[in-house]
Amino acid sequence: MLILHGILAAAAVAASALGREGRHLPAAPGVSAASASLVIPLGAAAVDVALGADPSPAIGTAVPLLVFLGSAMSLAALAERSGLCDRAAAGLARAARGRCWAVHALVCAASGGCTAVVSLDGAVVLMIPVVLALHRRYAAPFAPLFLGVVAVANPVSIAVPQGNPTNLVVMARLGLSPAAFIAHLALPGIAAAAVGAAGVALGERGALADRYRVPPAARSPWTAAERRAAAALAVAALVACGCPLAGVAPWWPFAGVAAAALAAERRLSGAVRIVLPWQVTVRVAALVVVIAALPLPPLAGGGLGAPALLAVAAGVGAVAAVVNNLPGSVWAASLLTAGPTAYAASIGLGVGAMATVHGSVATVVAADLAGGATDLVRARRLAPLAAAGVVVACALLAVPL
Repeated sequence: MLILHGILAAAAVAASALGREGRHLPAAPGVSAASASLVIPLGAAAVDVALGADPSPAIGTAVPLLVFLGSAMSLAALAERSGLCDRAAAGLARAARGRCWAVHALVCAASGGCTAVVSLDGAVVLMIPVVLALHRRYAAPFAPLFLGVVAVANPVSIAVPQGNPTNLVVMARLGLSPAAFIAHLALPGIAAAAVGAAGVALGERGALADRYRVPPAARSPWTAAERRAAAALAVAALVACGCPLAGVAPWWPFAGVAAAALAAERRLSGAVRIVLPWQVTVRVAALVVVIAALPLPPLAGGGLGAPALLAVAAGVGAVAAVVNNLPGSVWAASLLTAGPTAYAASIGLGVGAMATVHGSVATVVAADLAGGATDLVRARRLAPLAAAGVVVACALLAVPL
């Protein structure tokens, strides 16, 4: 039975990974590689459930994920439709005064700020339209700005509880308090994000040495739609920040704010776009089932020094990069106890998972919003940034221990 579970898990992980990388997958006639990357994990999960695997962890992970991601992406669509993303792009372009390196720094800072208030996934769905506008309207270089969003939003998501859904999984299962989480991981998360931004700038230094078109200084007044979108984002941000501090997972309150904003917009303008990332959700749920059904060895623990923490973070990060960080968080939380190793695991889930496009749902969403961007999210680009971020974050985590 163990061998069968292993085969099913390997098939599901390989199909999901290769499908996200855009490579060919063996499929039935008329079935695309993208479809196979969804059907194979789903079929493997169905077999595991038929053999007695418990689907409840997958449901508990997938339903909040669908609600939260759908709410964030729908709010982002509302902001883009209102013109708010174009206004933000123009503001960043004017502030950087045509200097590509400066607009890269501003985009990275904005990505970090958005992640802190509306989560990693929300930050991505807000910032990618801004990056696209900067590129299309003002000829700012796309690659460094896109990579800056990915390389900052993923690592900085460990700095605050609401920054990443994996944080909430680990905190809920291990009983970590929001205050303790912030105290241990705020500085490592910020430092890892800075490493990511600097790494992108170094790798794209040729593109960042150029200049782009600066928009005119004249500013038009805010429209009613822009004001409504900005208000909805502000309230959602307050809810996302406040809920973890009150001991409440922000998924459902955030979704309530988004639903109210979308309902109000429908009454006022008659047109809203509801986004439901069901394919990502189904793939993650299937991976949770097959990984949970496969007995994995417990993580090593006991040591509190930097080498031991780095080993935990690297191990968890490697698993998350292969299977996705959400099912990885379910596995890691089942093998850990509250303490330094739990924080190291969070570094692996938030920073290490960035090594591959399919390791983080946010990276998948970013690539999709950018029209694929498969060349920019290859492991050869992301893995060095993830590795450097993990090392720096673990070194800072070990300092006060």
